[in-house]
Amino acid sequence: METITADDAGTPLELVAVTDGGPIRAENQDCAMVVSLRHATGCALLVADGMGGHPDGALAARVAVDSALFSLRSTTDPAAELVSAVAAANSAIAERAAPDERGRSLGTTLVACVVYGSRATVANVGDSRAYLVRGGVAMQITVDHSWVAEQVRAGLLSAEEAQRHPRRSRITRALLGPAVEPDLFEVNLRPGDQVLLCTDGLWDTLPADRIAALLDVAAPLDAAVVALVDAALESGSADNVTAAVCRVAAAG
Repeated sequence: METITADDAGTPLELVAVTDGGPIRAENQDCAMVVSLRHATGCALLVADGMGGHPDGALAARVAVDSALFSLRSTTDPAAELVSAVAAANSAIAERAAPDERGRSLGTTLVACVVYGSRATVANVGDSRAYLVRGGVAMQITVDHSWVAEQVRAGLLSAEEAQRHPRRSRITRALLGPAVEPDLFEVNLRPGDQVLLCTDGLWDTLPADRIAALLDVAAPLDAAVVALVDAALESGSADNVTAAVCRVAAAG
């Protein structure tokens, strides 16, 4: 667990990241980082999920997070450079990738967020998600890059069918080395808002209303995020489970 208190133009920001390997996987291939961007305004949250079936998934996730973070720390306007940071992560994956005899290589999802002033900028590749938690409601910010999500958006599968589909773990966009375009989202923030980044080990088990109920509490943020990860595991998640949260101080 990593906990940081940052200050963004006089507004306290609490940052917490928690990851758990889960009950089945031999290796935790998730990686999370929360940092205060002291050379610029605000803070950054990054979560990556190394792709199953690819060797060194944990390495891929760590390389992506470290490279993106280095890029964000190298600019005075990290929000404007978020797409460039994702590209830097992808380039780092390409440099480390060494396909094996089956053609497999390093691969990972990446969702990254820069919080600055009253705004958050989010970029994602893959099916790790970002949520805005406000007033007891968790609203998904990102769009999943997965086969089942695309089928749902096309009206070919229902959300319930997607949860049970044998291809539900098949992602359609990831950091693999070749050029990839991240989605970019801008969110206006209010006092008391929380931004959650998480891997599918969490959101695949906990519905949005449960996520909101666990985070929208008066408890210290570190305790709330631990409870969120524990709830995913107790609800049957067999995957690695990771959450990174930024909480904007409430007014007054």
